[in-house]
Amino acid sequence: MSKKKARSVSRSTGNYKPVAEKVPEEDFRKTQSTGFVKLSLRLVRDLFAKRYGFAVFALMVFLSGSYWGSRYLLPVKQVMAGAEIASTKSSGPPTRTSPTLSQPEDYFPAAEFRKQSAILIGCQGRLHLTPKLYLDIARAINRRVPLFGVVNSQAQAKRGAELMRSNGLPADAMRFLVLPGNTMWIRDYAPCIVRYDDDTAVVVDGKYQTRDMREDRKQDELMGLELARLLGLPARSVPLLLEGGNMLSNGDGMLFTTPKTLELNQKEHYTQKQLMSMFDDYLGVRAVFAVGALQEEPNGHVDMFMSMLGKNLAVVGEITRSGDPENRAVLDKNAEYISKITTSSGPIKVVRIPMPPRLGDDWRSYTNVIMANGVLLMPSYADVDPAIEDRAEAVYRSLLPGWSVKRINCDKLVFDHGQLHCISYHIPHFVSIKGLLDNAIPKVSKDG
Repeated sequence: MSKKKARSVSRSTGNYKPVAEKVPEEDFRKTQSTGFVKLSLRLVRDLFAKRYGFAVFALMVFLSGSYWGSRYLLPVKQVMAGAEIASTKSSGPPTRTSPTLSQPEDYFPAAEFRKQSAILIGCQGRLHLTPKLYLDIARAINRRVPLFGVVNSQAQAKRGAELMRSNGLPADAMRFLVLPGNTMWIRDYAPCIVRYDDDTAVVVDGKYQTRDMREDRKQDELMGLELARLLGLPARSVPLLLEGGNMLSNGDGMLFTTPKTLELNQKEHYTQKQLMSMFDDYLGVRAVFAVGALQEEPNGHVDMFMSMLGKNLAVVGEITRSGDPENRAVLDKNAEYISKITTSSGPIKVVRIPMPPRLGDDWRSYTNVIMANGVLLMPSYADVDPAIEDRAEAVYRSLLPGWSVKRINCDKLVFDHGQLHCISYHIPHFVSIKGLLDNAIPKVSKDG
């Protein structure tokens, strides 16, 4: 699928000056006009007493007015035109108006396998409960990409910084940001960041919860606006219910989800055609593919059984024949369906990866990963046969040559119905993180 042509964006240059400020030109005009007026008055004085004095006076007034208008009315019009243009610009980051549904914009959701400028990790209320998890993540990524632990207060941020320091990690192994949230599942309620030309981006913030649930998740719901402020990006609300764990982008205008996304939004009285138009207009998504969710898995999210490693490279879970036959069939059907999709780089190659066995009612996955600039963090579980985990790791190593693949124990996360991807959020490489660095704890100098 060909990339859309980037649309030029009107941006404030900051150097516009009204014509009235151009002093040398004004002085010259005033000198000319003053001389002309003096000449007119002398002629009037000499001729006024004569027979046609009044007619001459009227003629000179007309000529003076014409001269004055030719010199000064045109610049006034230019200033007004400039004011109209300036009113469509912003003194801060560029903003965008809502497009018509028939004219999609030229931007797209970034893919996680591409370069990132930062990764946020949800830590709200969990630092003291699962400190080893955050230490393991920081050690595994080893500053390949700036990490920011997201916490609810300055006290928690200082506690996180002390956790890193007391365990021998550098100050910038994981910094901490105060972005209050009700839960640590930052993947689901954080906004989308999309690019609409080579160097500009916008935060697209959807609704996170249905109306009856939103009251209990107010902080999660508002987090996107606060993040946009820190990143210095314009925020744009979209009237869609979106959960990040149920959205996988191939970075080429395709989005993979489960029927849950469509069903939730159809309950908001949107038709499927309207939904597809809004995905296109707001997110640059040209095609949405809904694949079957795992039966009885509580989240209904695509990241529980699938990951995208390239524009046309997908990893899909596989359940053994002795396992759950119903969900085995669901995943087999998904794999077959995805393999028939063609991207701008050709048909999608689907590679299967083992699914770890369920732990009672709790689901586990090897596709719920964090990709971090050449490092892939794969969930690991203490009671799973090491041979299964070795096969899962081998899949990623074979598909991502040159990447480091590291296992992170997720036993405690499983009991909360999530894994690594669920607590992480990527900031694409084309977005500046200066605002995050300026507000993070600890402050780290350029010299470290």
